[in-house]
Amino acid sequence: MSDHAAAIRGLRRWHPNPVIQDTINRIRAHGWAVTAISEQCSCRSGNCSSPDCSFAYTSGLGLHGIPELAVYGLDAWTSREVLNELGDVFHTYDWRDAVDRGIDVRLSSIEVPVRLIEMVDKDDLHITNELFPDSPALQVIWPDDHGHLPWDDGYSLRPADQQLKGIVATGSGRVRGPRVITRHRGPNRAQRRAATRRRS
Repeated sequence: MSDHAAAIRGLRRWHPNPVIQDTINRIRAHGWAVTAISEQCSCRSGNCSSPDCSFAYTSGLGLHGIPELAVYGLDAWTSREVLNELGDVFHTYDWRDAVDRGIDVRLSSIEVPVRLIEMVDKDDLHITNELFPDSPALQVIWPDDHGHLPWDDGYSLRPADQQLKGIVATGSGRVRGPRVITRHRGPNRAQRRAATRRRS
């Protein structure tokens, strides 16, 4: 049985809400789903109101042992790309290390490195809360034009530009210096040893 098939085994098959049913179908087809909330409404209903800050979140990453992810303040397309790329990255790298040590994660979908913090307020993640109410979540944080994060001195964005829904880890294992996770893999141990032997 593939990892994908094993992961979705416990996922319900049907929900009366068509939006949630569509999310279930996307999780079954792709492993997880991304829901983006912005000023553009896809349901074309007059009852919809735009959020104070656009955001996007995943549903189904918890089936793969990864917390759900959310990002605030980016457009819908960029948000989807960032969250999907992070989902792929955390199938290879340990997300705990990135959160606990405050490591920058470089992605090809956004020009700046991002950080992850543990979410405390998950109220905006409606579909995820319906399908996976006990799933932990991480918020993806991006810096301002000067490279400052919301908790840094000199951060130039308004709180409404990127809402903070979590807390920053302050453990003693925090990285001090240039530690970065990238999606591109370097040589493995055998390749490094072979390169060392060739140089010798």
